[in-house]
Amino acid sequence: MSRLILISIGMISALLAGCAQKLANYDYDPKFSFSGFQTYALQQSDKQTYQSLDATRIEAAIKQQLSGRYQLVEPGQADFVIHYYLLAERKVDNSGVSFGFGFGVSSNVGVGVSTSPPAREKTEGQLVLEAVDGSSRQMVWTAKATRTLKDSMKPSQRDYLIQDVVQEMMANFPPK
Repeated sequence: MSRLILISIGMISALLAGCAQKLANYDYDPKFSFSGFQTYALQQSDKQTYQSLDATRIEAAIKQQLSGRYQLVEPGQADFVIHYYLLAERKVDNSGVSFGFGFGVSSNVGVGVSTSPPAREKTEGQLVLEAVDGSSRQMVWTAKATRTLKDSMKPSQRDYLIQDVVQEMMANFPPK
């Protein structure tokens, strides 16, 4: 009996691990040495043409992740600058459960009817962080993470989501 329970737990764990998604994707210049970085600055990227309410949350989350490791200074004095921007993409999701029925006759003829799941539009937001070397002005590291944004989210929920995403993104900075 206990063996059956252990097997069941193992199968459930494997199923849940298979459903886990990678939160962030990274890219960096492997030839660049990040060891000289001591100071940083934050700057909203020119790629974002509007100031969002989440910009303050993003900056606070980045500062929290980099505090203790780097000193925050003005952009002209920084060893590297973290640029950030949000991309919003609307997608149609038509996955779900459908219903169907049918019948057939003995001469291999049948008729069936089914319904498709209702289509829903959802907005996915992609946060992009880019580390730019202060002296060469070249991008040396980038991270991207996509999450579903809901209009009904409360500010506290947005804070938590942004903190979580930025923490995952900054876990690989500097790259090892």
